[in-house]
Amino acid sequence: MAGQRSSSLTDDSPRRARARAALPAPRRGPDGPAPDRRRGRPPGRTRTRTRRPAPRAVLTGSLVLPVLGALLDELRGAAPGGVFAVLTVLGAVGAAWLATRAGWWWVLTAIAPVVLASTAGAELLAGREDYGDVKALAAAAAKWAVHGFPVMVSALLAAAAAVGLRLWLERGGRGGRAAC
Repeated sequence: MAGQRSSSLTDDSPRRARARAALPAPRRGPDGPAPDRRRGRPPGRTRTRTRRPAPRAVLTGSLVLPVLGALLDELRGAAPGGVFAVLTVLGAVGAAWLATRAGWWWVLTAIAPVVLASTAGAELLAGREDYGDVKALAAAAAKWAVHGFPVMVSALLAAAAAVGLRLWLERGGRGGRAAC
């Protein structure tokens, strides 16, 4: 064929013979699997699966429990208070405990909007006051934010403590590095 180099069977220079001999042979056991080259693991070690929670459990903890607490307090006839605070803190701790490392950011930053939305939603659904005026609605929203602030802070601190506890337990519980 035109334009292609051809080599004869007798054209084995010593340099080419050394180059062919320098190639390593594949390393496999007699019946073992090929080594995992992506992670650099020896052939006998398998990758351990990390615990991946169901997103439904994280959403239940972070969204459903605070809304349920606000509605239960409204059904009792009071503004969102004790039941709301307890269920919000428990929901934030549970969601932080079950979430992945990437999900911690979402759980911790969602606490304030969830508290505000569930408080405002429960108060608006209860309809005890008339919010036909924009000034009345703004004043009520400020009151809801002020009353919800202690719940936000306590839920955020409790969730951060759950994250810190999980990190401490993953490192072996003694402050040192975990054995690899």
